[in-house]
Amino acid sequence: MTNHIIEVVTFKLVEGISDQEFLKTVPASSEFVRHLKGFVARRLSKADDGTWLEHIEWESLEDANAASEKFMKEESLKPMMQAIDGPGAKMGHNQLLVSVG
Repeated sequence: MTNHIIEVVTFKLVEGISDQEFLKTVPASSEFVRHLKGFVARRLSKADDGTWLEHIEWESLEDANAASEKFMKEESLKPMMQAIDGPGAKMGHNQLLVSVG
């Protein structure tokens, strides 16, 4: 059995975009990813310094990579992508070793 993959994305919003405006774009992205192969769970949080953290669990790295390609091409997700400061965003993948809860 292989361990699941955790995709971690950190980003800030484009100047002038409020948290409330950004959060209005989230349901479309959640609906999109929940139907992709290998999707397990998604969490989105924000630190006091304005840094957002997206934490998505996938069944495999292949599923995560395929989802990322589809996500970037999906027209309905453009409002979300335009709200994110793209050059400052960072994405990485980690092997899930321990999960409680």
